[in-house]
Amino acid sequence: MANHILIASHAHLASGLQSSLQLLSGLGDNVTTIDAYVDGNDNYTDQIDAFIKGVNGDPAVIFTDLEGGSVNQKVMLAAADHPNITVVTQTNLAVVMTAVLSTDPLTEDNLRKLVGECQVKIVSAANAESSDTGDDDF
Repeated sequence: MANHILIASHAHLASGLQSSLQLLSGLGDNVTTIDAYVDGNDNYTDQIDAFIKGVNGDPAVIFTDLEGGSVNQKVMLAAADHPNITVVTQTNLAVVMTAVLSTDPLTEDNLRKLVGECQVKIVSAANAESSDTGDDDF
């Protein structure tokens, strides 16, 4: 069973995350994206519905950018009658990449664990030990 992943966002955040996934893991093609409100894509509900229909009842996740934003609202309405679909909002690259790399089904329980591992953190650059972080680290 393949993991089904959709990233839906305002502007080009979704395709930008997909591009980063491709660069870092080579798995960018494993996600579907919706860049809403750009290039005439103001009515993207059909794209959300097509994704949901295409998962055929398998566990799936839809990542959105802003909780309560218009994209998130449309996703929540479309996914409401589909218990196999989990919506994750306030999305960042770390959580999307972790989901893409996961070999476990993207159930709500598994996603809760992934989200917990990928929280936003504040780090103090002033207190960081200096180290050589050259191109070899990439």
